[in-house]
Amino acid sequence: AQQPVDLVVCGRQAIDGDTAQVPPQTAEKLGWPQVTYVECVEEAAGGRLRARRNTGEGAERVECPLPCLLTVTDQAPAARPPSAKRIMAVKKARSRAEIEGEMPDPAQARARAEALQARGLLITQWDLEDISADLAWCGRDGSPTKVKRIQSVVLKGSGFKKVEPTEEAIATMVHELIEDHTIG
Repeated sequence: AQQPVDLVVCGRQAIDGDTAQVPPQTAEKLGWPQVTYVECVEEAAGGRLRARRNTGEGAERVECPLPCLLTVTDQAPAARPPSAKRIMAVKKARSRAEIEGEMPDPAQARARAEALQARGLLITQWDLEDISADLAWCGRDGSPTKVKRIQSVVLKGSGFKKVEPTEEAIATMVHELIEDHTIG
């Protein structure tokens, strides 16, 4: 059974495409507000959430209604560790596909799945039909964005040029920057 959700917490970006667009697109599709680059959730009460987010130039405090989606940075507090009892329980959790692979007899597999479901340990798997998705819109082939290359760029200064504060010197500098394709 579906349960209402107040908050979805995501990382900033996935390493596979490095485009940082899945969480914002998810929020958009859900029609929910989003807060990106969250460093700290300060309060969640009365159907609202207040968070501090990194702006690159500092921080700002943002408030929005729930439900909402957050992307968190590596500066966010670590998630609370699960209890040892819960860790031991989920070690026994299985999906139907795993059970069918472990138990070739369909009747045994069905009984095992029902037993796990009764204990809350059956992992739900969704396929394209379950979520009414079109294969043409899924995965790398269905993505509207194609990542051609990911590259780390390190900018280093290599000296400087002193420019006198005169109209002529500034015009010469701007002309040189345009010629070198540094600007416009």
